[in-house]
Amino acid sequence: MTPPHAQGTGTFAERLNLLFEACAPEDPDKPGRYVEYSNQQVADEINRRHGDGTISGEYIRRLRKPNGPNPTEKYLSVLADFFQVPLDAFKITGEPSQIAQKVMEEAQRFVESRRHQQREEQEAPDVAVLARAARRLSPANQARAAQYVSKLEQLEQMEHEADG
Repeated sequence: MTPPHAQGTGTFAERLNLLFEACAPEDPDKPGRYVEYSNQQVADEINRRHGDGTISGEYIRRLRKPNGPNPTEKYLSVLADFFQVPLDAFKITGEPSQIAQKVMEEAQRFVESRRHQQREEQEAPDVAVLARAARRLSPANQARAAQYVSKLEQLEQMEHEADG
């Protein structure tokens, strides 16, 4: 089932929270982990771009809550600028444009992909580390690593048969 915000019918808060999650940068100390910007970080950047006092972290917090305030076009505009999405991606009434709808659908797919990746890494952190390291290898050394893994699988199978 497609989430409501991916269909373009979600609430403003759902769309805003989706963009916070989709735009979360990778944690430099924990590759594969993403940390959402804080409300204050977003406010600080918007204020830097558009002038002090444009928006507060507290107001952004309220906007992210269900049943939060309905923002004016001024706030919609600066948030759309920060997240680099069309203004009507936040449209509350009527249907958003096809472009805005596609942007939100893509954000949803991106978030789902990250969540899936994080679940896999939580299940097998050593495998995730190996996979990341292997991606940095040249194609020739990736093939070599695959051969080593194949040999290890054979060795493990022989050990299992010897023990059984």
